[in-house]
Amino acid sequence: MKKDSTHKDVRAIIGRILPKQIALSLKEQFIYAQIGNEDLDDSLGNIIIGLIILAIISAVLVLHFLHSPIYVIGALIGVFFGGLLLVKSMLSMLADSIAGKIEKVLPDMLLLMAANLRAGMIPENSFIASMKPEFGKLNYLLNKAAIETQAGKNFSEALLEMNDLTNSEFFKDSIRIISEGIRSGAELHLILENLASNLLQNESIRNDMRAQVKSYSLFIFIAATLAAPLLYGVSSFLIGILDQVGSTTNSGSAATNLPTGTLGLFSGFTLPHISVTLVIVVAVINVIITTASSALLGGILNTGKAKNGLRNVPVYVAIGLGIFFIVRIGVSTLFASSSLTSGVSGGI
Repeated sequence: MKKDSTHKDVRAIIGRILPKQIALSLKEQFIYAQIGNEDLDDSLGNIIIGLIILAIISAVLVLHFLHSPIYVIGALIGVFFGGLLLVKSMLSMLADSIAGKIEKVLPDMLLLMAANLRAGMIPENSFIASMKPEFGKLNYLLNKAAIETQAGKNFSEALLEMNDLTNSEFFKDSIRIISEGIRSGAELHLILENLASNLLQNESIRNDMRAQVKSYSLFIFIAATLAAPLLYGVSSFLIGILDQVGSTTNSGSAATNLPTGTLGLFSGFTLPHISVTLVIVVAVINVIITTASSALLGGILNTGKAKNGLRNVPVYVAIGLGIFFIVRIGVSTLFASSSLTSGVSGGI
């Protein structure tokens, strides 16, 4: 037991080595994602230890294959801080997902609380009676506020403290309005009913907007993830053919053996030599950039946040690269009988 406590203290100490702003930002995302609320320093320490181990392994591999101290330092820094960025992005997406679930059931909770108030309950009791397991992530926040209220804290203050546990702006605005209504002595049940009605209207408007931009998202997906890799695959293969033709026309012995009619328009000038491997590398990089950008743009169109498109980046990139190489293999197979394609397919 003492050993576990010592390990926990060590992890907590490690969790404090990050710059304050970065640590606070990560802890905030932990809270919003409803993860590790009991000991955030310990959770952060576990992540840092894992990233340090991963960075060391990456540095050892880089040193083994590249034998360059500069690359080793780059691997250490890149893997560690890149891992931190990835963890924060994943936590942020999880927090946004939880916020969406909270907003989905919030109108039902407000209407239930309003019904309890109409039945004669005081605000505190109507709030506690509104907690239902069906509310899921929202019930977690309600339970926190109920515990604080039963411990003797002012009900209005306990409500406002829930705003520190989520990044849902709709929820925060609703809680502020409810708190002000309690302080001013307004008819709380009417406020709750109007809030629920407004939230339902906002959700309906957002659904309509999503339906309208879905066609744009589909167009971007087709253009960037399907059409662009296809064109890159065909064009890179054709550039390989041009390279072979240029090599043939530039070689004196080959040129004397080929009739002018075979060379066509290439008989009058010299083509530069272009490495097929270089063309493929550039095309692959372009496919990755294009597909990843389309995923992020889709996140902006659908949710208003680019980070919500991060989850689609690996899928889009995999689809784009798959189409690129399949097209190259298909075109190479289709023209396999042509002497101009010899050596081109080897760069696939």
